[in-house]
Amino acid sequence: MLKKTDIVIVMVSIFLLSSNAAAHHPTGGAGLGKTGPLRTISASPLQPGMWALALQTEFIDLDAYSDDELMEIAESGSDVHSVDSIHHTIFSMGYGLTSDLTVSLKIPYIILNNIRESHSDEPEEVHVHGDSEGIGDLTVFGQYRFIKLNDPDVESSLVLGLRMPTGRTSVGDIDSEPFETEFQPGSGAWAPMAGIAATKRFKALSLDADALYTFATEGTQKTNLGDLFNYDLAVSYTALSRPVVLDLIIEANGEWKQKQETDGEKDENSGGTVIFLSPGMRLSWSNNWAAYLSAGFPIAQNLNGDQNETDMRVLLGFSVGL
Repeated sequence: MLKKTDIVIVMVSIFLLSSNAAAHHPTGGAGLGKTGPLRTISASPLQPGMWALALQTEFIDLDAYSDDELMEIAESGSDVHSVDSIHHTIFSMGYGLTSDLTVSLKIPYIILNNIRESHSDEPEEVHVHGDSEGIGDLTVFGQYRFIKLNDPDVESSLVLGLRMPTGRTSVGDIDSEPFETEFQPGSGAWAPMAGIAATKRFKALSLDADALYTFATEGTQKTNLGDLFNYDLAVSYTALSRPVVLDLIIEANGEWKQKQETDGEKDENSGGTVIFLSPGMRLSWSNNWAAYLSAGFPIAQNLNGDQNETDMRVLLGFSVGL
């Protein structure tokens, strides 16, 4: 069993945002451990009776289209949008119900900057909509560890989650017209999630892997944002153990996104696959406090149609165990 002094944070994984429009709504699971990843879900649960709180912020820089590029795409017969950047601030908390079962939740605040669109029926004009921001959908998770082997040090957990339609879905643009669902902070849809996580430790080194599938349903404006499949692999190494603990982390974070549909019609400029390479680090002190930083760089992007690619994403967070 993990000691309370060994568990310094709850890592609420935020498989954020590839560059496709439907991925503006964050998803993820809860990962916990001594040494462990920042985005990948660890199989280690919290100790019974322990609370863990985290506050995270992430900035995603997108390769936005210029106005000329938007009009050129529209002239080719395609309706397309562009977003300059996305910013999420996420509060999360977890509680150890038993030695093998942890429950957690997260709620994001979402900002999409400088949303613009061009339409094939008006190829000579770019529509500037401004920014969209507000509270996103609440997600709850249960993580149950069903394998724990002391020799070798191996664990595996089942992860179940549910994203609830609690976020704002009526945010208006600069002309007070409601944004389309893909630009709203909330989806207006229920989205169950199911996945698995595994952890293997070698003293100061740990390996973590996970797979998590999100089942999308129809939400506001008759829009289904599309199923989401996240898969991750991480290597974590404790490089320093005193006076503070320093963990060095490298992760590969993959995401496949289904095309979204509105009133039964698929958006050909949505969905696809993105894989990030994400180096990071975590500093822990006083047994239960931690600060962490991760930068994600896309190493593969295969997006459907015309979409903004991701240039970079940066995650910064603080957490405490109580």
